[in-house]
Amino acid sequence: MSLNQLHKQLKEKNIKFLFTDYYDTIVHRHVHPNYVQRIWAKLMIRELGLAISIDELYFIRQESSKYLVEVLNKTTDEIPYDTLKKEICKRLINADIISIESKPDFMTLFEAVDARAESSVQYLNQDVLDTLKYFKANGGKVYLVSDFYGSKTLFEKLLSHHEILDLFDGIYSSAELEKSKHSGEVYGPIISELSIDPKEAMMIGDNLRSDYNNAIKNGLSAYHLPHKKYLKKNKRNNFGNDKKRVKQIINKVYKTCKKEASFPYTEFIIPYHTFVERMYETARRKNIKDLFFLSREGQYLKRLFDSYQEFTLIDESRRINTHYLKISRHAALQMSLKPIEEEPFTFLNLKYKNLAVDDFLIALNCSDELRSQIIAELKVEAHTKIEDFFKTSIFEKLKQNKALRDYYDTHRKSSNQAFKAYVASFNVNIEEDGISLVDIGWGGTMQEAIYEFFDHKIPVTGYYLGLGNIYNIQPNTKRYGLVSSIMPYTDYYDHILMANQQLYEQFSGADHGSAFDYSEDADGYVIEFHKPEEKWLYDNHIKAHQEQMFGFHKSLLKSLEPVCYSEETMQDAISKTALKSGMFQGSRKLKFLDTLSHGFYQNVGDNQVGITYEPPKIENPIKMGIQFLLTPEKFFRYLVKLEPVLYKKNKIIAFFTPMSLIYLYFGINKLIRFKVLHRYFLLKYNIFNK
Repeated sequence: MSLNQLHKQLKEKNIKFLFTDYYDTIVHRHVHPNYVQRIWAKLMIRELGLAISIDELYFIRQESSKYLVEVLNKTTDEIPYDTLKKEICKRLINADIISIESKPDFMTLFEAVDARAESSVQYLNQDVLDTLKYFKANGGKVYLVSDFYGSKTLFEKLLSHHEILDLFDGIYSSAELEKSKHSGEVYGPIISELSIDPKEAMMIGDNLRSDYNNAIKNGLSAYHLPHKKYLKKNKRNNFGNDKKRVKQIINKVYKTCKKEASFPYTEFIIPYHTFVERMYETARRKNIKDLFFLSREGQYLKRLFDSYQEFTLIDESRRINTHYLKISRHAALQMSLKPIEEEPFTFLNLKYKNLAVDDFLIALNCSDELRSQIIAELKVEAHTKIEDFFKTSIFEKLKQNKALRDYYDTHRKSSNQAFKAYVASFNVNIEEDGISLVDIGWGGTMQEAIYEFFDHKIPVTGYYLGLGNIYNIQPNTKRYGLVSSIMPYTDYYDHILMANQQLYEQFSGADHGSAFDYSEDADGYVIEFHKPEEKWLYDNHIKAHQEQMFGFHKSLLKSLEPVCYSEETMQDAISKTALKSGMFQGSRKLKFLDTLSHGFYQNVGDNQVGITYEPPKIENPIKMGIQFLLTPEKFFRYLVKLEPVLYKKNKIIAFFTPMSLIYLYFGINKLIRFKVLHRYFLLKYNIFNK
């Protein structure tokens, strides 16, 4: 944009005071003006945990404004900002969307969220800005005069965001003055307040009526900036939809992750990012003050959550405290042990029914010498797995063994006391607030152990990326799968997103070993044990993999912030990515999987190393074939492991496996079920559940 003519007029007319418009003059928006208020609605819902859709809150704001226009007999931009806030708040209270007690939070956040929404889509018009800076540098004074729905302080926030607040000698908002440029009534009071000669002032802006004609009528000089192309741009920005934009953003990240420069499977950042976003929204909705991220996957999840909160946080006083709790199935067993006659060994019983005596003693952290002594005294085979171990006479004899009983009692009390001190070190009022745990998933073993540890007196709630196996859920041990879940029922997306559970764990591995036990003498109360295979894998592969994923996470933060999308929209987008990621693995991914497998280590039971694959049990091939044709998503957890298994056996067969055809069938099946047949079947959910 050439502003030579403007510079010329400023000199010829000896202009000393320059009034400037804001929108489409100093700044432009990437979106339609009305879309900014949808972003405002999105952010308010997120920050206050409101049970309302983006569109619903947007329309409440729109209707509030229209109502006030009629009642006050003013234009939209002349309505006092505080009056608008109160009207919207009143409607939300009346609709039971917010409580009267939460009104102060709503009113406080309102302007800050408006500023965040506006700044997220604005960019500077550098040509006009350079003109203003030149004018001011040569002794002129610059004033912002805008028909704007917000307050002067809101303008100050926006100008501070763009780092141009010092450029202005004064700020005038139509909502603050209750007079607008559109009516022409705003110029007189400003000229009077500044005590200036209107002939020495010039108004510049893009609106012919407001910024040019009405300025001249009030005795000012005026300069009209080109406006048509921005009008056309705003009209174009009115087209399109959020769903398409979300898919484009997710697909762009997925394609970048597929490139040679990216590590295999870095697209897993997409469900990770979605999880921390939903965790943040859930914490706001449930008013959770403290989150305990469980090791070891929780270390990376905490890093992502902290990054998400740092980016999105609007009011520092509302920051959610995050803590990293080092725990494992093995350590959880130690600190939660009851007296040996009462201890049910629930997890071991469920997960490792058939257990060798030596493995059981290892699970209790018995030393080599003690294990040898006990096994010799009982005269049993140390390493042979015993069927239904916990129902056998050998187990009963073990419980009566004096050496074990003496060790067991001392060990459990020491571990119990140390864990209690460890939790207290976080300075969280768990008695009043309960404990909110965050982890990858899948069933809540450690959640159960912590609940048991505190004698069922403190509620322990679990928030997992995926919720799979269910134990004994009670009112005080609720748990939620925020990306995939079998609760309250499993839908199409859940089947897709809960596949590859072991990879979710691998890619969020930590830089330290497993919690082995608790001791008040240990550094940070936790005794750790780092398997050499795990340490090597993290140092040589996982660390760099996580760093690259973190970069994609930062990109998603920026790309998704100005987009208004529902959870269902995101669920659809990430499930399609998971489908492609699982179906099309390629040699790079399969080699990487093989490397990962050597570092995957289970720290309970027989300490199995390697990623395991459990093939489906085929009792009736025809029936199973029909089930696959009807609901292929239920078999996806097997399909994602098909290529890795074949790759180990025969690389040629793996290469020629028709995954493209299977992927194509998934798409056709979903289209027919949910777009075509969906409208015709009254009992469609009997088979075609979504």
